[in-house]
Amino acid sequence: MSMPRPVIAGETLMVTRRCAQRQFLLRPSAAVNGIIGYCLAVAAERYGAEVHAFCVLSNHLHLVITDVRGTRPQFCRWFFEFTAKCLNAHWGRWENLWASEPPSVVRLVDAEAQLAKAVYTLTNPVAARLVSEHHHWPGLISLPARVGRSQGFKRPRGFFREKGSLPGEATLTVDPLPAYAQLHEAQYAALLTEAVTARELELAAQRHVEGRGVLGRRAVLRQSAFDTPSQPEPRRQMSPRVAGGNKWARIEALQRLRDFLIGYRDAWHRWRAGDRGAVFPYGTWALRLHAGVSCAQAP
Repeated sequence: MSMPRPVIAGETLMVTRRCAQRQFLLRPSAAVNGIIGYCLAVAAERYGAEVHAFCVLSNHLHLVITDVRGTRPQFCRWFFEFTAKCLNAHWGRWENLWASEPPSVVRLVDAEAQLAKAVYTLTNPVAARLVSEHHHWPGLISLPARVGRSQGFKRPRGFFREKGSLPGEATLTVDPLPAYAQLHEAQYAALLTEAVTARELELAAQRHVEGRGVLGRRAVLRQSAFDTPSQPEPRRQMSPRVAGGNKWARIEALQRLRDFLIGYRDAWHRWRAGDRGAVFPYGTWALRLHAGVSCAQAP
């Protein structure tokens, strides 16, 4: 069986997923930005997710969210299902839009990890040498200056019914990271902007040393949605489940994950053998929802 993932309310996570065959099916445009923004806003409202940072590149996206209710699998299922259906309708295609592997979900266990992943998300177009600064990116991106502000997205045409149950307009709000919730919004925006700017200066210095430039937003917008990157994709890389700036916080989180996996597999084997009293560890999701197994209480 596949390795289980604990689902725990209140955790802050980084979610990443890429398109099938690395195609540029998320290539920025008013229609594509509107589809993804609307689906993200609806999914966040439905499943109680707080959105802290996001960036949609041409063939993958990054989200930093807090799973307030412990419904992250439902949030991801709805968001990725309906972005795929809407974008397929937009592009006139029928095959899988997202790559077959599940999305990468990384738990951010401390303030350093939360800020680092938010900065990574916002500077991803710069690191990919597409634009020189994050605010030049023409795709959907959460600008630090807009923290705390709401943005409305109209229901996309082409897939959703005009008189369907979904709202005609959905509102998306970017919230401060939980570790910095004590800061005023302006202070948090200044902190995030400073960290993003510092990272962009590092990347600019690296480009200067290598004698390389950026592709530029005009070239990005001219790309075909059915093209793929010319460079081969790195293979067999590690897929972390935990990120932490503090070594000991990271070790503690990894130990908790290890204990969860050991407890889950032990309860799984007992349950498969007929012991319906087997108690699964706290954070068990699918078997609790679909098979009604007993689960331990929150520690």
